[in-house]
Amino acid sequence: NKIISAFSFDRAALAAVSLASTITIGEAYMRTSLDDADSAKEARYPPLSSIITEAHVRELEEKNLVVIHNVLSVKCLQYVRENIEKLSDEIDMANHLNDCDVRQDHILSIRESDTYEHGNHGDALIHCVKLLRGIPFLLNKFQYTASHSYLVPKQCQLARYKSDGSSIYVRHLDRCNLSMNEMGVVEFLRASDYRGRVVTAILYLNKSDWDSGGELRVFNHREEGGGRDEKGIDILPTGGKLILFDSSKVEHQVLASHGNDPRYALTCWVNGTLK
Repeated sequence: NKIISAFSFDRAALAAVSLASTITIGEAYMRTSLDDADSAKEARYPPLSSIITEAHVRELEEKNLVVIHNVLSVKCLQYVRENIEKLSDEIDMANHLNDCDVRQDHILSIRESDTYEHGNHGDALIHCVKLLRGIPFLLNKFQYTASHSYLVPKQCQLARYKSDGSSIYVRHLDRCNLSMNEMGVVEFLRASDYRGRVVTAILYLNKSDWDSGGELRVFNHREEGGGRDEKGIDILPTGGKLILFDSSKVEHQVLASHGNDPRYALTCWVNGTLK
């Protein structure tokens, strides 16, 4: 009887472990923010055609990075920040999964369809979301060669850094290039969105004459064996500036800002397939 009882217990324990493992792997596989993502064609935004040119796409191919100036007018930037001020409470309550020693900003997921007690997002902020989400259509139009088969998430990320001289985001890459062996099965599956990023688009929503630091420091990508760029290039986050870069190659960090105004950035990570 003792042998039978022990055998039954072992079988029950094995079944419980198998069930727990199945649930964990299933949860990891289903963890995504792209379940309602759009295709590049569905996310098309016609006003963007007068902003991004074929020359910009060729520069992105050649340098893995392109900076486009004056995407938003001074008046539009003012309206956007007025829209954002209405979200102050939501931003204050928002959090992210990174450790506080990695980044010290507050972030909020922004969708066109969001509703709050004060109403919907203002037209200016929605315009910015549509601009970022419309980029993959033009990458296809101008036959961008580094990636294809885009999935465009419904949400963009609004980040607010305090201008306290200490709030930063350490050097990192927006795409995870680690293998399943390096990450483990569960973490590999949980990072599916992270592993699929191919293009990062950042639109700065600060004043057009911003001079309070908070630079985005980008590092040159070097092929394996070429050494690591330790100097980088600093890009001032002036309002209306749009930055596109290859998520799989361009390491970057956010430097501390100072002054009276917070630093705002709206980001869209486009998923797809690398060529």
